[in-house]
Amino acid sequence: QDQLEAVVTEIRRLRPRIVFAPYWVDRHPDHTDCSRLVEAAVFNAKLRNYLPELPPVQVEQLYFYYINDSSEVSLIVDISEFQEQKQQALRCYRSQFAPPGEGEDRVSTPLTDRYTQRVEARDLLLGQTRGYAYAEGFAIKTPHRVTLF
Repeated sequence: QDQLEAVVTEIRRLRPRIVFAPYWVDRHPDHTDCSRLVEAAVFNAKLRNYLPELPPVQVEQLYFYYINDSSEVSLIVDISEFQEQKQQALRCYRSQFAPPGEGEDRVSTPLTDRYTQRVEARDLLLGQTRGYAYAEGFAIKTPHRVTLF
């Protein structure tokens, strides 16, 4: 409950039009828990009687991003010009992705088995579906609103 209130408070304070959360199906329970928490917070942020001391906020769209697998892709965004920057950002967390060395007190995980290369391959394959060099896929549960000219 405290976590939900904290996220709702931030949504109401920042008043974002869009919010991103991890895809609701993932092998890591923290990712799925976070997804549910953010989805509940987006819903509760619009309720007048929930934390009534703060004005309600209606988020326009909640997008779910993929950490591991990518299925049910509803939206593809061309990230070709940002792919190298994305890879550099991932390399900032190399301690999570490095395979355990001999004598280390760590175990092998999917993150330590070429995770960053798999992310790049996923982006490449998603891009090819739309004619981009690289693309990022997202899932949505409600229809995406597009405003034309």
